[in-house]
Amino acid sequence: MEISLTAGEKCVIRMRDCFIGGYTLPQYCIDNGIKKPLFVSEEKFIQFMWEVHAQFRYDKRMLPSFSMVDLPTDKVKFSIYNTIGSVEFKNFSEINPDEYDAIILLTRQKIGITKNVIPFYSLTEYFIRKTYAEIPVLNFLQRYPKVKAFYTILPNKTSRYEDGAEFKESLSQFKDFADRIKASNGEQHIPTPFDQFGYTNKEVMIIRTAGGKIRTNLDGTTVMTDNDNPLVMIKNGKRLTAYQPEHFQNRIYFIGPCHFTGAFAPFDKTIESHLQRMINENNLPYRVENESQRCARRYQDMFYTLNTLDPAPGDIIFFWITRNLHPDNLPFLDLSDAFDPPHDYKKCFWTEGHFNEYGYELIAKRFFELLTENNFFRDKEFNYPPPPPHITATAYRHNSRRAA
Repeated sequence: MEISLTAGEKCVIRMRDCFIGGYTLPQYCIDNGIKKPLFVSEEKFIQFMWEVHAQFRYDKRMLPSFSMVDLPTDKVKFSIYNTIGSVEFKNFSEINPDEYDAIILLTRQKIGITKNVIPFYSLTEYFIRKTYAEIPVLNFLQRYPKVKAFYTILPNKTSRYEDGAEFKESLSQFKDFADRIKASNGEQHIPTPFDQFGYTNKEVMIIRTAGGKIRTNLDGTTVMTDNDNPLVMIKNGKRLTAYQPEHFQNRIYFIGPCHFTGAFAPFDKTIESHLQRMINENNLPYRVENESQRCARRYQDMFYTLNTLDPAPGDIIFFWITRNLHPDNLPFLDLSDAFDPPHDYKKCFWTEGHFNEYGYELIAKRFFELLTENNFFRDKEFNYPPPPPHITATAYRHNSRRAA
């Protein structure tokens, strides 16, 4: 079912999701050095503005001001009994913007000024990066400070190329030819984008299972169902990496959804397997581990997987999230040029946004180049910041006034 929402309504929903994920507007102000914020909203979001007011009243490190663009100066109270006082707000026409070091919009309406203004969309995007990409990893790195962690930007946008939009329209979905393969019942060969690699229709249907069926354990972790088919190779709940050495100095972990899992490619043609082969050919002491799953619509499972690892000092972890999402306070590797000339990017995709084994090989090559150019980051120290503190409404914080 499709529900029609305005851009502002979508921002409200996404911000609430981030609040549930543990990141709040008081912490945002602290993180960004905002000491005197003004929140500006509109009547239809007055309940959302109350939620923001409640966050600050519970947090107690600062008290912001509020304004409405379409209501006269007033106050409103939705409190349970008298736990929180009313939120008082002024009509924006009565506000002197120069009194505030940040004007944070909780509306997509225009307010006529641009100085020190933080738009609702930009605020939401910041919260998404913080909640879904940064905080879980920073929590993990507090336990493993000698581990090197990076997000990655992959070349999954054909819009990078001059004729990318036209090429995108020419790509098919798996269902387009999978249904025809099933209907043919093996009586004729159905052309597919995988013909160039010599795969039969039967093998194509096997490769599609490389993501495996997912089982959720009682502790919240997820594993894939084992599959010993030579094209798939899932063992002990994870996809195998080919050519792994028995003796090595450090590990390189890959955690992410489809691209890192090696979707629609044999296990020995994934990014991890290609990279392991290149490492072996150059006699380098690293073992590559594929800790990925096809986890679209359940990205939090990536971080459950992360917390099952026990990496050693000097190990490297690569993350990837859809939309090439990466946080502000963690390093990232930009591999968006992996398909640039002299390569033909059109040979790297089998459908929109998804690579084939040739694309995986070129991405692995860029990983290898960046790793070797930087000596596998052995000579670089990364001082990852601590994650923001978790604050609850009823927990007394010692020296909270000093923190403010």
